[in-house]
Amino acid sequence: MSAAPKLYYWPIKARAELPLLILEYAGAKYEWEKNPDWPAMKDKTNFGQLPFVEEGPLKLSQSMAIARYFARKHKLDGENLTEIAVSEQLIEEQTDIYTVLAKANQAPNKHEAWKNAFETELPKHYGYLEKLIPEGKKTFTGRVLIGDLAVFSVFNIVQDLKADHLDKFPKLKAFFEHLKNEEGVKRFLALGSGVYFKPE
Repeated sequence: MSAAPKLYYWPIKARAELPLLILEYAGAKYEWEKNPDWPAMKDKTNFGQLPFVEEGPLKLSQSMAIARYFARKHKLDGENLTEIAVSEQLIEEQTDIYTVLAKANQAPNKHEAWKNAFETELPKHYGYLEKLIPEGKKTFTGRVLIGDLAVFSVFNIVQDLKADHLDKFPKLKAFFEHLKNEEGVKRFLALGSGVYFKPE
């Protein structure tokens, strides 16, 4: 039996949210080091950053590489090229939305930056995503893949900052509520990671 993966990252809603969500959704066994010896362990990682995963001889860095590895391992990456392609574009869109949050959080004028994020940048991205959910479907492909989990993970971060952020996007709001009630997602939410991004 292979060793369970050990994930090093703090209990905050940031770079490790998607890997953790995949693990919990899949019901996988893993170890989470929530208080990594940082920066002492920096040279132990591949690129001098966290999150970082050890699984037997495998040493893995980069949050999206970690997420894709876990998704592949637990068969959440898609069963055919179409599912994989749709899921992959959602992962990249999640990264774009996360970048909007990161830039606002690091801006010199945070008030104006977050105002622009909430009023302009996020609605623009949400509008694109709203069009991609097929009518009558609760997810982007009709079932839950890593791409769906990626979008949920970043929505869950924004939820702490602006609870009504999906109100103008009914299909995305239904998508979020649907996934929130999945057992694996409930386990993920119960982890209780703290807020990282702070508008004020």
